[in-house]
Amino acid sequence: MHIGFRYHVATLMAVFFSLFLGIIVGSIIFQDDLLVQEQNSIINELENKFNQLQSWTKELQTNLKQAEMKEALLAEGWDLIRHALIADQLQGRQVVLLAEGVNTGLVKRLAAVLKDAGAQVVDTVQWPSSADGLELVLKKLDALNLDQPVAVIWVDKQDSSVVKQGVDYLRQLKWQICILQPYNSSMSLATFAQDALIIDIGDTFLGELAMIWGLNAGLTGMYGHGSTAVALLPVLDSE
Repeated sequence: MHIGFRYHVATLMAVFFSLFLGIIVGSIIFQDDLLVQEQNSIINELENKFNQLQSWTKELQTNLKQAEMKEALLAEGWDLIRHALIADQLQGRQVVLLAEGVNTGLVKRLAAVLKDAGAQVVDTVQWPSSADGLELVLKKLDALNLDQPVAVIWVDKQDSSVVKQGVDYLRQLKWQICILQPYNSSMSLATFAQDALIIDIGDTFLGELAMIWGLNAGLTGMYGHGSTAVALLPVLDSE
């Protein structure tokens, strides 16, 4: 269950418990019948609200479990069919993955998708947090001397100015660039759309498909769900 929701439930329970104790203490001190009746009425109301809260919590838990099962089913289905949709589309391409964390499950999954498309994932590189670190990374990439090099950059919380410097440098080196960001990212990447393929749903199977199709077609521009996206997915050339 989400931490914020747990805290919310715990807070409400603490409030109800404190009120209940106060009423009990008050009923011991004051024996007035009208006051006791009022206290009983409040206790009944609190009990009803607590029961409603319990019912609501159980419903949320059930809905969350169903959503998790649905997501797992969709992920399993995508793993079964993606090879047919992306096979050999990046055959012979040499790719370097750049991300804040190179050992995350997401980066490993992106590497697996690229390999399924026929690409060679040459390296996964830690994305630097400063311009000084960026210079070292870019020199390392330049020294690789790759044929038809592709940079796939995972962007979420990086400094946008550092991202821009990296994109500008890689474009000068004639690298093809794909920038991925998660669905709920707040960073705007529209300014990079002229020089790179931007996918703002990079943490979904549609984002993975857009990455492969877009790189195969040599596209730039924004794809995904955002207001600046030109389309959800790149359109494949049917010829």
